Amino acid sequence: MGLPKRRCPNCGDTDQHFRHMHDDEKAFALKQGLVHRADLDKFRRCTREGCVRVQSYFNWRSGFDLPEEFRSPPQPAVQ
Repeated sequence: MGLPKRRCPNCGDTDQHFRHMHDDEKAFALKQGLVHRADLDKFRRCTREGCVRVQSYFNWRSGFDLPEEFRSPPQPAVQ
């Protein structure tokens, strides 16, 4: 089974794959008070290159953007 697809407002309201947050993303969300510890597993991060959207698995409107340092670097072209 692949990653779930959900609506991502940062990606032009298109359906994108979302994954669980990594430890550093969870730590940021907790430190900033963006997510309660009990709800961490309900939030997912968009996997589209360059997107920093994190949102509830159950409600796309409940979410936030990670800061720029979490933005994935562009992938080098394969030759």
